[in-house]
Amino acid sequence: MRPRTELRCAAALAAVMGLFACGAPPDAPIRVLLLSGQNNHDWKTTTPKLEAILEEDGRFEVDITGSPGGLTSSSLEPYDAILSNWNAYGNEVSPSAWPEEARRATLEFVRGGKGHIVVHAGSSSFEGWDDYARLTLAAWKNGRSSHGPIHEFPVRIDDPLHPVTAGLAPFTIRDELWNRPGTVEEAKILASSFSAPDMEGTGEWEPAVLAGRYGKGRSLTILLGHDAEAMDNLGFRALLLRAVEWAARGRVSPREEAAESSWRWQKTDGAALALVGAAGPLWRFNYDRGLDTPYFHPLTTPEGRTLTWDQPPDHIWHHGLWFSWKFINGVNYWEIDPKTGRPAGRASWTNVKIETGGGFGAKISMDLAYRPAGEEAAVLTERRSIEISAPSPDGTYAMDWTCTFRAVREVVLDRTPIPGEPGGQSWGGYAGLSLRLTGDMAGRRAVTIDGPVAESEMREERYRGRHAALDYSGLVNGTPAGVAILDHPGNPRSPTPWYVIISAEMSFFSPALLCFEPMTLRPGEGLTLRYRVIVHPGRWDAARLDAEYRRFAR
Repeated sequence: MRPRTELRCAAALAAVMGLFACGAPPDAPIRVLLLSGQNNHDWKTTTPKLEAILEEDGRFEVDITGSPGGLTSSSLEPYDAILSNWNAYGNEVSPSAWPEEARRATLEFVRGGKGHIVVHAGSSSFEGWDDYARLTLAAWKNGRSSHGPIHEFPVRIDDPLHPVTAGLAPFTIRDELWNRPGTVEEAKILASSFSAPDMEGTGEWEPAVLAGRYGKGRSLTILLGHDAEAMDNLGFRALLLRAVEWAARGRVSPREEAAESSWRWQKTDGAALALVGAAGPLWRFNYDRGLDTPYFHPLTTPEGRTLTWDQPPDHIWHHGLWFSWKFINGVNYWEIDPKTGRPAGRASWTNVKIETGGGFGAKISMDLAYRPAGEEAAVLTERRSIEISAPSPDGTYAMDWTCTFRAVREVVLDRTPIPGEPGGQSWGGYAGLSLRLTGDMAGRRAVTIDGPVAESEMREERYRGRHAALDYSGLVNGTPAGVAILDHPGNPRSPTPWYVIISAEMSFFSPALLCFEPMTLRPGEGLTLRYRVIVHPGRWDAARLDAEYRRFAR
């Protein structure tokens, strides 16, 4: 051990034997012994990173040993948990690589009520040591396990009730993803990573975080964290801090994560709600009654990169993320009449209810009515509900839209005709939920669950294919980000036609259920539309989009 470790051990041992012989006080630091010095990964950079994450938090004191084979019961006595960034993979892998004293001391340490945590490959040792496998829960298995290239992938929370993962949102990480790790039967999966087939994956959700008990103690394995860059991910850092505290103490302190504590609500009564971080609004909902439509703008990344455009000069009736029919009974609810400065068809809203809860999620509901300008009676009503998730550690957030319409009298929902129809126009086919993206987006591309949209599929810079989901992404100030919209399978005409524009002037897309034909509702007849909108960093491929769609569809 390093010299300061020996000093700490002596001081801690004296404390244990003296004043705190009956147990550490509640505010005592959590003492962690970090195993290092050998690994088939770059332990010389990952070990300092693990130490820094824990010690910068303020609750942990970390000592490092490069010789875990020298562990004894007395040397382990001062500690609350062992954190392993050590393995013998490719070297000596038999139990005899550690002396009997080290093996016995390690098992008794946890069995007696303390904790053991493994990061990534920190358990890939001792093929014939069954007790070590039960302690470490998961490991690389030759002939079975595999991984593709380092890439970005999603991590979902499988057990939202376990102390380690309770309250944590799903996140995205750039890391090495293990396929088919060897796991013990009693391990409980807390979180999983999606293994995309185009990244040499299985097309399944693979275990990422596992927890278990060993005697009176607790064990936890995080298979994420291949390198120091992956360990800098906010989701990984949150998991590590919670894992070590739980393994050491059997609980996780009720304290806000650093990622959450930077958010605050900004409300303007009767006009707007925004979730604001250090770089400004992450999203803002605008619903002042003087507007032509309620809408979201801006939608941004946590770093403040704005993805939407409100009232662009070419189409001043575009408003970030919004919903509008084009024609109802021949009256235009979409565009502004230059004579009046307002649309000929008017939408109004009442009974606006906004709920904000812990974790920085929100729910917005309202009643809308659609009527021609100058008329009192509505022709169509709508009950709209939008549930917005708390941002995940990487800034991903989702909006679940549910719009239930009811015809007061017979209505025909229509759009500008498309090419091939009488009066068809190259720009025809749009109506409904729509997204106008920033003009500063470069390197744009559209991806469906069936694959990327090719240039050959675009007609006059527009695409109108049918799919269950579509993602539109690009570079904003050099950084990739995008927005996905998922079409619920219960929607009429699902999978929906998509109206997509990728042109020099415009970045726009919409699940346009009216694209190929209008829709008639008889008096009293209803129509319900459900969509999930996901704002995310990075670029999504078809496999990721399909995985998110399947979760939404369930």
